[in-house]
Amino acid sequence: MADYKLTAPHLRVLRGSLDAPEVIEVQCLNPDMILWDRTRLRHKWPEVKDSPFMWLTFLAWAAARRTGAIPSDLSYETWEQTTLDVSQIRDENGEEEGASPTLPGLEPG
Repeated sequence: MADYKLTAPHLRVLRGSLDAPEVIEVQCLNPDMILWDRTRLRHKWPEVKDSPFMWLTFLAWAAARRTGAIPSDLSYETWEQTTLDVSQIRDENGEEEGASPTLPGLEPG
């Protein structure tokens, strides 16, 4: 059997408030990336190279909805407004990136 490598981002999301952020980890899959492609075209959003933060935020939302980590009726717009940080936590080899749940430059309350 072939040795396949999953290259879709594994993300850590911080939502809510800086005092008590909710941490969600999700593995993005092909359906999440296809949803980005379709939604981006429909809304005439910029390409990934011109909006990398929007892309990561959208992928995290799509994966969180798909996995049931958030309610399926939570809109992307609400998600975007309540998300503090999205960071990739595994590199393309599956190794930990060393991401921290603390936002850079901010001290917990």
